[in-house]
Amino acid sequence: MTRDYYKILLVGSSGKGKTYSFRNLDPNTTGFINIEDKPLPFPNKFKYHSRPKNTVEVKKALKEYAENAEIKCICVDSFSAYVDLLLQECRLSKKGFDIWNLYNEEIGKLFAFIKSIEKEVFITTHYEILGIEGNMEKRAKVKGKEWEGVIEKEFTIVLYSDSKINDKGVPEYFYHSFLEGTSAKCPPGILGEGVFKIENDVNIILDKIKEFIK
Repeated sequence: MTRDYYKILLVGSSGKGKTYSFRNLDPNTTGFINIEDKPLPFPNKFKYHSRPKNTVEVKKALKEYAENAEIKCICVDSFSAYVDLLLQECRLSKKGFDIWNLYNEEIGKLFAFIKSIEKEVFITTHYEILGIEGNMEKRAKVKGKEWEGVIEKEFTIVLYSDSKINDKGVPEYFYHSFLEGTSAKCPPGILGEGVFKIENDVNIILDKIKEFIK
């Protein structure tokens, strides 16, 4: 019997530690897709590290990492960078409404493939503030209207990054699994009963998921 595999969206503004939270993952069993094409904020020891220049290369890396038995976890940094590439490509190949039709279709195809991957997949993204049922709420950012405010439905876990300066004047980074005014969510019990905040460390989150599915 195959188990469920979780797809986790890590949402937050720049400088809140989203990419830094990957620092403790096993460098030999993690597939890291660096769409941002930036140096990582920690020593890069990932055996499988790609820097795709277009959406075809992104999908190729996802497929290769999904099929590689040595890779246990896939990280995509970031969905924001992916949709920027996608929109540029759609504008080069289509005109008018056909640009957005192709754009929306390709986003749907990406999520469908990610859901089919029998591994945990972590994806970072930025947020925007939208009016949702009469309230202003932070939601994963995407250009266009079809996917606006609904990206989160494609993920089982949505965590929001945050930071503060502690009493010693040192920055602390963490994730919220529940936070008013956001789309944060997590199945009850994964982080622990009554726990809605976790350390900024994807390796800890991955261990919590593994414990939960046993």
